[in-house]
Amino acid sequence: MNNLMKTTVLLVLLLLAGTTWAQHDDHGKLASVDIHTNAVCGDCKHRIETELVYAKGVQGVTVDLAKEIIHVNYKPKKTDPAKLRLAVSKIGYLADDVQPDPQARAALPACCQMTREEHDATPAPAAPSAQ
Repeated sequence: MNNLMKTTVLLVLLLLAGTTWAQHDDHGKLASVDIHTNAVCGDCKHRIETELVYAKGVQGVTVDLAKEIIHVNYKPKKTDPAKLRLAVSKIGYLADDVQPDPQARAALPACCQMTREEHDATPAPAAPSAQ
């Protein structure tokens, strides 16, 4: 009787492990999208990368400031590019043809509200002198 119980428990565990593995494989497929944006500085990059990861289905975010691109890896069963663009807009940034949410944009630091040209023309703050 004891051996029968051990065998039954072992079989149940093996079946559960197989089911868990199959579910992981089914949901483990990722897609990616590149979204053109108006992020101009390291603060913009940090804000987008840290806030966008909380959007449903997002698995990874990188911002390339030189190319003005947000690269997003996501689960296509959980979200889609249109929802991701809307999420970027709600952070306060342009997302392809989706304009930034005006209130979110106004809440950004002044440098993050500048255009690329304005930002590049602004002199960097002077470093404090050592005394």
